[in-house]
Amino acid sequence: MKLLFINAKAKLDDVDMAETIKAIENYKTISLISTIQFLHLLDKLKIKLEKAGHKVLVKNPLVHAIAKGQVLGCDVSAIDEKADCVLYIGTGKFHPLGIAPSGAAGLPIICVEPFSGNVELVSQQEIRKIQLKQQARIAKFKEAKRVGILVTVKPGQSEMQGLVEKIKEKLEKEGKDVFVFIGDTLNPAELENFPQIDAWVNTACPRMVDDQELYKKPVVNALELI
Repeated sequence: MKLLFINAKAKLDDVDMAETIKAIENYKTISLISTIQFLHLLDKLKIKLEKAGHKVLVKNPLVHAIAKGQVLGCDVSAIDEKADCVLYIGTGKFHPLGIAPSGAAGLPIICVEPFSGNVELVSQQEIRKIQLKQQARIAKFKEAKRVGILVTVKPGQSEMQGLVEKIKEKLEKEGKDVFVFIGDTLNPAELENFPQIDAWVNTACPRMVDDQELYKKPVVNALELI
């Protein structure tokens, strides 16, 4: 079946940046990012920020996202690590918190709610909490003897499939028994049918690990192993 994807834009022509300008006054270079709903605002906001004396970087993403400055839950590669801070235009913290495991985690992250103009800083405590959970998952994974590699056939989540053999060989060299599991929706409850597996490697959406508490065995993302 052919699918047609149509980008949905928010019914918003501008964002009140008064509070934002105050929040970023100590940062010279800004990495500007947003989700697909608000990308049409970035050019206008970039001009506002430049008039306020800032250098604004709007970078092309490298993985799943398709537009300059666009971030997804599973792709924050549009963040420019040369910036002094990250300025996220969007609602909630789901996307900004996706920065935590990345190389840009040390940058201040400022979130701008586009409809109200309200500003909120992602605290280092929030980032550190995610990083500690990541470290705990990886530490438990290293103790596993039998590992299952999860592969999905869902469209848009298959980019990591090319790493399966590489990861399998790496883990086998470390003395682990490795099995590959292929399916559509990766359901935590269904994985309980394989109690002999000590840990899982996820090659699907990397934000699956946000729900580690739903899995009885540790889950690590493919890119965390290479």
